[in-house]
Amino acid sequence: MADFHQDTLNPRLYKILNDPELIYARERDRQIPKAGLEKMDLVFSSIYRRLNEEAKQVAIEGSAEKQKPIKADYDKILDYYHSTSTLKIIEGPDDLVPKSTVAEATPAVLHLEGGDIITSPEVIDELYKRGVRSIGPLYSHDNQLGGGATGEKSRGLTPLGRQVIQKMLEKNIIIDLAHANQKTAQDILAVTENYGKTVATHTALGTAQRFITPELLKKITASGGVVGFCPAKPFFPTLENYIENIQKASDLTGTVDSLAVGTDFGGLSPEHLYQELDEIGKFAVIAEKLSIQGNFSDEEIGKIMYGNIERIVKKI
Repeated sequence: MADFHQDTLNPRLYKILNDPELIYARERDRQIPKAGLEKMDLVFSSIYRRLNEEAKQVAIEGSAEKQKPIKADYDKILDYYHSTSTLKIIEGPDDLVPKSTVAEATPAVLHLEGGDIITSPEVIDELYKRGVRSIGPLYSHDNQLGGGATGEKSRGLTPLGRQVIQKMLEKNIIIDLAHANQKTAQDILAVTENYGKTVATHTALGTAQRFITPELLKKITASGGVVGFCPAKPFFPTLENYIENIQKASDLTGTVDSLAVGTDFGGLSPEHLYQELDEIGKFAVIAEKLSIQGNFSDEEIGKIMYGNIERIVKKI
C-alpha cells in the first residue's frame, strides 16, 4: 500500500521547530499512528510548515534573504527525517525493496510541498543532496516560480520557474502539480512533456483551481504521470463519492495506470475526515471499496493502491 501524500511530521512540528504557533496540528497526530504507518509499504512525506500571511506575501519576490527563516526550518525538518528510525528515506530505485516485516521502517520519498525557498536552480541541487526526490513548486499562494491555486488565475510559470523545472528534469525529480493553478500546471506539462514523473499527488477532478480538470488528467496520463485522489470531505463529501471519482477518472483515461491515493493525513482537520477512513491504519478500506463499489479487478486495485506510485519512484 502506498500513500502519495501525507504530512507525516505536521502534528509534531511544534516540537521539532520549537514553535508554539504550530501546536494547532497536534490533534492530527492520531491520523498517522505508528501502528498504521508500519502497515504502509511506501509513503510520500512532506517537507512543509504552515506559513503566516507575511511569509506568503514575500514569496513572490524570490528573495533568498527573506526565505532564510523558512529554509532554516525546512533544514530542521530534513534533519529529523534523516534521524528517525520510523522511516527509510528513498533516494533511488535500489532503496525501494519490499519490507520483510510490518514493523520495519516504512519507505518514504521526501516531498517538498511548496517551492518558496527555491530562489535559484542551484537550490534544487542542495535539496537533492539532502534526499529530496519530489517537489511541488507551488503551495496554493503565488510565488516566484508560478501561480498557486488560491492566487492569480492568469499567473503561469515564470522565467525562473522554467529554469527550476529544467533543473528538476536534469535531476530526475518528481514534479507535483497538486497546489498549482491550472495555468501553471498546463505550463509545466508543456515543458515536461513525456517526462513520466509529472504528477498530482493529492487532488480531485473538477473545475476549481485546486482540482484538476479532465483535460489535465488526460495530459498527465498521456505523459506517463500519476494522479493521487484525496479521500477527504473538502474534495469529496463521502467515501462513496471518492470511489465514484476514481471510476470517472478511469473511464476518462481508459486506464487505471495513472490513478493512485494521496490521503493528506496530518494536513487535514479532523472534521474533514470520513468516519470509515480517519487514520492511515484504515487505508485498506479504499481497496475494499474499489472492489465492492467500483468493481475494479484485483490487478487494477493493486496498481491504484501501490503499483502506479512504485513505477514513478523506480524512475527517480
